[in-house]
Amino acid sequence: MLFTTILTASLAILSSAVFGEARKSKTHDVIVGGAAGLVYTPNQVHAQVGDHVKFHFQFKNHTVTQSSFDYPCEPLKGGFDSGFMPVGMDDKNGPTFTIEVKNEDPIWVHCEQVGHCPSGMVFAVNAPKKGNTFKKFLKMAKASGSNEYHDGGSYKRSEDDAEEDVEEKRSLLSRITGKRDVVEA
Repeated sequence: MLFTTILTASLAILSSAVFGEARKSKTHDVIVGGAAGLVYTPNQVHAQVGDHVKFHFQFKNHTVTQSSFDYPCEPLKGGFDSGFMPVGMDDKNGPTFTIEVKNEDPIWVHCEQVGHCPSGMVFAVNAPKKGNTFKKFLKMAKASGSNEYHDGGSYKRSEDDAEEDVEEKRSLLSRITGKRDVVEA
């Protein structure tokens, strides 16, 4: 019995010395929008497998939508999407959305709100330092144009669509803020 206890303890010590202690996962906090404008802050993180990225939505109405490097402002088929998260100007605790890093591959993200991605509202997890870098991803997003709207596909927005969106946005913002003549950019 004593021999078994000593052997078990020795193996446990040897195992931790050889393989190291198990790493505890880390949560990377990212602010979505808010006072910084149409950005994710920070705009990229480097995470290990098992880590989490927690997106904290601040005022306005944004999404955390997975995309691809080649099409930064288009939703990735089968990718994650937080959906729109409207937050009022005075809300102190907006909603959150969390993803788990499942492998070391880059994860590309954009905001699906009209005009936000082409304004540079993009984010990356584990963007390479060479080749398909975050800087190139951001440049491609900004070059994608500002008049595309996605809803399971994409089409060019007409002036009528844009005017309807403005009226819908005013209505939503007035319900959130309680103010009737709120205009958002």
